Amino acid sequence: MSRLFLLRHAKAAWAKPGMKDFDRPLDEEGIASLMRLARSMKETGLFPDRVVLSASVRTRETAFGLIERLGIDVETIIDETIYSGGPGQYMQSIRQHGDVGNLMLTGHNPSIEDLALALCSDGEPESIHRLNAGFPTAALATISFEGALTNIEPGRGFLESFLLSH
Repeated sequence: MSRLFLLRHAKAAWAKPGMKDFDRPLDEEGIASLMRLARSMKETGLFPDRVVLSASVRTRETAFGLIERLGIDVETIIDETIYSGGPGQYMQSIRQHGDVGNLMLTGHNPSIEDLALALCSDGEPESIHRLNAGFPTAALATISFEGALTNIEPGRGFLESFLLSH
């Protein structure tokens, strides 16, 4: 069995005049949410073996901030295609980097939500209910699959949990 952690970046600050969307950093609420999410993840005892993330400032701050708060040593890969990619690009990145037991992909909405919904055919009822209500910032979907993530297909995942950091 393999697990995919889908993480939407934490809450980002509004862009300042002349600032590109790509360069928006996390705001105070986003930083605080990482501590709550790390605490929840520690309770489950499930951690990624590898983290693939978008190159944007807010996703880098989210992924590296969470890794630091978890106190884990994990391989990280910045995938330049995730920032502007859709669910299909996210799937391609997962397949490319999914030769580990537990992979985390840190990305953006609406792609992260669309992908989570497409991958899960079943799941823990309360988690399914929360996911169907939306994928807020700093939320984490944990989806399990039979077999390797390099071969995942839509509709084959089981939503184990959907953690909200708010």
